[in-house]
Amino acid sequence: QTPPQPSRYDRVLVDAECTHDGSLKHLRKYAQWGWGTFARRVLDPGRLEGLQALQRGLLLAGFRSLRPGGFLVYSTCSFARGQNEAVVQWLLDREPGAAIVPVGPCLPGAPWGAGLLEGTVRFEPWRSETSALFVAKLTRLAAGWPPSLGAAPPPAE
Repeated sequence: QTPPQPSRYDRVLVDAECTHDGSLKHLRKYAQWGWGTFARRVLDPGRLEGLQALQRGLLLAGFRSLRPGGFLVYSTCSFARGQNEAVVQWLLDREPGAAIVPVGPCLPGAPWGAGLLEGTVRFEPWRSETSALFVAKLTRLAAGWPPSLGAAPPPAE
């Protein structure tokens, strides 16, 4: 088989699977079921490690499908740094062509707060009156194209 070639998308959304610990709907279920169920289903270390590996894989696949100058949005409905900022930082450390694009200026008047990684944002229930949401916007710099495949960057349009 030939190795997969990167798609060259201008926009990619990675709304990653997460623990849903910031979802008010999910938290209401755990309040009914008991917080022991929450601990088993959400806080289990093995599950968290597997989930973070899945999130890193989704983010990396999304990033690798992004053309230079394109934008990727990574989001979760989790409060957990390990599912949010840590996953984004992992990609930044791994891919020299990845860079954060500040999200806040795109959201004038929206009830967001700064994320723990510069340029990212968080919507928290006490501020936004919604479930929690983490958002990071990334771009691929031309020098980082393509990821480990040796092809030339796409022609400018």
